[in-house]
Amino acid sequence: MDGERAQASGRVYRGLVAWVAWVGAIAGCSRGTPQATNGPDARAPAARPIDAAPSALAAIEPAEGATPVDGRGASEATSIATMKLLDPGQPPRRRLRYQWNVSQKERLAVELRTSASTEAGDGKQPEILLPPVHIDIAIDPESISADGDLHYGWAVRDATMTSDVLVPSQVADGMRAEVSAIDHLRGTATVTSRGITKAIWLDPSTVAEAGATGQMIEQVRQTLRDVAAPLPDEDVGRGARWQKHSLLDAKQTRITQTETFTLLEMAGNKASLDDVLAQTAPAQALRAPGMPYRSQARMESMLASGNAKIRVSLSQLVPQTKFDGTTTMVVSEQSASDTTRRLTMIMRIAIAIEGTTR
Repeated sequence: MDGERAQASGRVYRGLVAWVAWVGAIAGCSRGTPQATNGPDARAPAARPIDAAPSALAAIEPAEGATPVDGRGASEATSIATMKLLDPGQPPRRRLRYQWNVSQKERLAVELRTSASTEAGDGKQPEILLPPVHIDIAIDPESISADGDLHYGWAVRDATMTSDVLVPSQVADGMRAEVSAIDHLRGTATVTSRGITKAIWLDPSTVAEAGATGQMIEQVRQTLRDVAAPLPDEDVGRGARWQKHSLLDAKQTRITQTETFTLLEMAGNKASLDDVLAQTAPAQALRAPGMPYRSQARMESMLASGNAKIRVSLSQLVPQTKFDGTTTMVVSEQSASDTTRRLTMIMRIAIAIEGTTR
């Protein structure tokens, strides 16, 4: 391998963990955007990101009209989402709502598994498995409002990366830094009886920089924001379908996302859902975390698809979710010698969420 190719390959590996974490965060266990708040076609407020530094915003995603605790705005990541009922399903139909229990503590366990492969010109890097990441989050209900909103505290109790998968040292070091940055995160959140998160607060004193890009912090944020499956405003029955269309601007990368939910089964306070996700992005300048800003990189195209199986209990915040997705990106980069290289990155992501009472 010549010097320029070796250098380029190193840049790919350094950026790979950030890309995987970022795409996993966007996928958000297949629900990576804010939910609409007022029925079909309602506009959700702009998302407010957590910064990677200790000066992170103390409040993110406030309810409409609210302001961050520290009074600062945020422009790093925004999104607009609409929800639309496609089919009310078979009768009998009823309005689905969560029934929170303030005395019921829960545990949210997240298992993130990823693999990636790259192609550049005639060369092809074989698919590599990245070390699995496991995150445990404690959920402690604090109060329930008259409108049925649940306010709860959350805290990351454990965050680990297994070492039984051999990967390049750049990737392992990058992932280790991302995981260590979330080890002691904590804060509070508020979610409605439709499973729509109104606000998430983060205790900024618990954010550890540790050389990380903050992408695993974003993964925690996405997971908590979308942990409950969103429920339609209308009465629905078996076979009901509703769709969420989102426009995201995250890390200066624009993405269009569509999710279609199908109510497979409904019995008592339990339901099974299918969630099909698709994402596309136009050609644009690439500003992914972990990629050198001096490199003139462009994302020429991005296509992602995935499917989630969700088992919901209307008396519990955290469902049982399994998501599998694939993202293909074509990236071009101008080298120091003014030659343009094209790189195709294929990432496979598997996310499992398990909710239990404690």
